[in-house]
Amino acid sequence: MEKPKQPHNNYKGVSANEYHMLSLIERIDLAVFGVEEVMHLSNWNKSRVYNTLFSLEKKGLIKRIKRNSYAIAKDLNENLFKISTEAIKPSYISFWSASSFYGFTEQQLKTVQLVSTKQTDGVNIDSFRIEITTFQPKRFYGYKRMEGFVIAEPEKVLVDSLYQLNKCGGLDEFAKCLRNSWKYLNKKRFVDYLVRFNNKSVISRAGFLIENLNLEETKQIERLQQHKSKSFVNLNPKKGKSKEYNKKWNVIANHKIRMEEII
Repeated sequence: MEKPKQPHNNYKGVSANEYHMLSLIERIDLAVFGVEEVMHLSNWNKSRVYNTLFSLEKKGLIKRIKRNSYAIAKDLNENLFKISTEAIKPSYISFWSASSFYGFTEQQLKTVQLVSTKQTDGVNIDSFRIEITTFQPKRFYGYKRMEGFVIAEPEKVLVDSLYQLNKCGGLDEFAKCLRNSWKYLNKKRFVDYLVRFNNKSVISRAGFLIENLNLEETKQIERLQQHKSKSFVNLNPKKGKSKEYNKKWNVIANHKIRMEEII
């Protein structure tokens, strides 16, 4: 059984109340906390909790994430993913942030990209930013809890990213992530998630890219053709049309993947 986390003993210039609050929070490893959580832990009244939180924030020992949500300041860098998904519920990490975590891209971001079913504003914390993309509940799936935070499974990261290419660095960066991740993917799950997402344009683009990147073809991938777009769609939604058409996937090939950059 995991031992409770021991409180930090190097806090200087804090009052007895402040030290007691920090110790309670650290002892149970509470990533995000507010007035109600601290009242429950300490049995203090609301006024005492408010005043102590205010003084700790003023001293820079805790950081406000959003209204009535705080985190220990020294934990921000190490536990940013955990703090983000605890502060915004329900949510999971996806797009470029998740691709970087899984090693599909070498890009390192100071933005944590979340998917949530709630419409909410992004949050700035020091030099970090939490960015929230709202999905319909039917598209909020394919995630798991690991290392204390919630993150999209690799297959769902790719589906989400192909749906919103601007959140993963564009089409070339997505192609790189797809190629780098391919041998690790559960192909059946990837196709299942694509079909479940119910966006035929995304399915057509996925099939076209899999084929043109010379990735392994499987019977599961062939299933995508049954769900492809009935009308032609631009490979790159940000560019205009071209004269190159791929009838197999009903894709207008208006973007040439720079193969030398993704290998």
